[in-house]
Amino acid sequence: MDFDRLAHQLRSPVMVIRTLASLAAKRLAADDPNRDLLESIKRECIRLDDLIEGAGIEPERGPVDLPVLLAELQPVALALARERQVQLSWRTEAAIPVLGDTQALREVLMNLLDNAFKYTGADGTVTLNIERVGTDCRIEVNDTGEGIADAELVNIFEPYYRGEAGSRLPGQGLGLAIALDLVERMCGQISVYSDPGRGSTFTVCLPLVITT
Repeated sequence: MDFDRLAHQLRSPVMVIRTLASLAAKRLAADDPNRDLLESIKRECIRLDDLIEGAGIEPERGPVDLPVLLAELQPVALALARERQVQLSWRTEAAIPVLGDTQALREVLMNLLDNAFKYTGADGTVTLNIERVGTDCRIEVNDTGEGIADAELVNIFEPYYRGEAGSRLPGQGLGLAIALDLVERMCGQISVYSDPGRGSTFTVCLPLVITT
């Protein structure tokens, strides 16, 4: 099936999901905490529509409104953490003037967080830490999972590479490859450190907005 035909077929279920989320929100009290989840569902549907229309993300470098981005991501990340019985620790300096692309950075963060949740056992911890370091914004996603063997680290960002642990879980092995591509196209760097049996840390460095 070609992409245009697939994209056309995807639009209908995405529209239905978005509509159902809107209808469900109308049945909730104004202060119901589930409203945040429904708003997140609607935003993800809009993002999926944008991806379908554009056949992917083409990052453009500019200032990222980090507080807004993190506010949108947090309900989704917390829901995923709860589903997988993982504790999520969230430490950020929200006012960092990072230079990048909002949609691309959202994709990178969600890929790294989802990856960390997958490989962290129940009652484990995933930590997102964002801070200013020199002329960079440094983003770290740390997990207390099983870690990655040294022999696998050299291939971890290759498309479709999943390693021994990944072969036991659903997925295609594309998340880290996509994250690498998007980070490099934002003129940033991504790296990984892992201690087998104790967890892994993925680090993204993006330049700061230079003001004069």
